[in-house]
Amino acid sequence: MSVKHDKKTPAMKKMLDEKVDQQMEDSFPASDPPSFSGGKHIVGAPKERESDAPTADHPAVKAAEKKVKRGDAAVPHTY
Repeated sequence: MSVKHDKKTPAMKKMLDEKVDQQMEDSFPASDPPSFSGGKHIVGAPKERESDAPTADHPAVKAAEKKVKRGDAAVPHTY
């Protein structure tokens, strides 16, 4: 079994550190928000919404389900 030893010179280490620093600078600000932002976030419709959420037997839901089964439903646009 052979063990590979790290034989980087101080100059090589400094150059690698500078590359990492430059990549970090080039990627700021990030294009995507962080996946977790902490805090007490509420998910879902606001309690004071003006209409009730449709139920499974609502005519609009039934019509949408039929479109999906027939293959007539609009395909979401992808970028």
